[in-house]
Amino acid sequence: MTIPMNRRRFLAHSAMGMGLMAMPTTALSMVSNLSFATSPLTQNRLLFVLLRGGVDGLTAVAPTGDPDYERVRGVLAVERDRMTALADGYALAPGLSPLAEFWNRDELAVVHGVAVPNRSRSHFEAQAVLETGLDRPVGASDGWLNRLLGVLDGSNNAGIAVGAGLPRSLIGDAQVSSWSPAQLGTVEDAYLERLHLLYRSDPELLDQFEAALSQRVIASGLADESMTGKGPGDRSSVDGLFRATAKLMSAESGPNVAAMEMSGWDTHANQGSAGGALDRLFARLASGLAAYRDEMGESWPGTTVVVMTEFGRSVRPNGARGTDHGTAGAAFVLGDGIGTRKIITDWPGLGDKQLFEGRDLRPTIDSRAVLKGVLAGRFDLTKGQLNKVFPGAADVTAIDILS
Repeated sequence: MTIPMNRRRFLAHSAMGMGLMAMPTTALSMVSNLSFATSPLTQNRLLFVLLRGGVDGLTAVAPTGDPDYERVRGVLAVERDRMTALADGYALAPGLSPLAEFWNRDELAVVHGVAVPNRSRSHFEAQAVLETGLDRPVGASDGWLNRLLGVLDGSNNAGIAVGAGLPRSLIGDAQVSSWSPAQLGTVEDAYLERLHLLYRSDPELLDQFEAALSQRVIASGLADESMTGKGPGDRSSVDGLFRATAKLMSAESGPNVAAMEMSGWDTHANQGSAGGALDRLFARLASGLAAYRDEMGESWPGTTVVVMTEFGRSVRPNGARGTDHGTAGAAFVLGDGIGTRKIITDWPGLGDKQLFEGRDLRPTIDSRAVLKGVLAGRFDLTKGQLNKVFPGAADVTAIDILS
């Protein structure tokens, strides 16, 4: 019986329990003779980190050179001597100070005043725009990362989601897998052996199964280490998840494109300043990024990490000592090839008449311009290929980020 491809994918991935179960290391014996496809993207890797909730970019990277900074930020203005100065009147929040090491290595670019092209302050709509790569929250069922895989014609192992669920950015026709450290038990070797024998009668289904199995082998043993903080140098579950992602991506047959996310950034109340609730989130993020770089080891060259959020926050604090949904914010690009330390912005200013709708940082950079620049630099995509990844954005010029 011939099974349609979409059903093949479903069976192979569901049989493997692709998200959450840790395969026993003894299962390696079953797949020792398999030959996994080598991705054509071997020397180029991209990790997309989505910070869900809307990050306060004015706290993440404070525009200390703006004469209105302290006035408009009020209780949320961070003391200058607590921040880490970068250049040109910008400084990192205390919790993000570990990123200074990337900066000093010319491995960090900060993009300020960036926003998705749709001006919605709705989490759902703004995240949909960011993840689909469109200029509106409807109009596509697939995500820009999945379209990237299609353009690159990657192997079965080319894309992976790390964490609970498959993000919209990776949904589409190109095959992807997922991995999460949650504990749902283990897959018995005998069960995998029987599935392997069953799928051998259908070459296409067998290919799907073996690709899924290879990801399970790579992920074997990561679950406990990633979430208990017992891995080398781990200080939190966030560190562990970043390390697990690095192990998956740096493996010989590992994926070249990955997506992961962090939540908790919707700071409507008690946001705090240095050492406050938001700053502690920043510290976890920075520690995780440093752990990822460390775990990538020799695979770090050729790797780019993009950190984005769906929108920024209101410029002025609200009555609950937090911030409300805003418009423009900050994004980070990390990795080799960035070159001279970069602050990328067309700074709009924080004066009352300079704010967007009288309340938000005015957007001056399209998020797709950033992503286009990263893809052009990392994967050497042509304008035509970039426009396939971001349909309807032909007039959005890629920003030169990677040298």
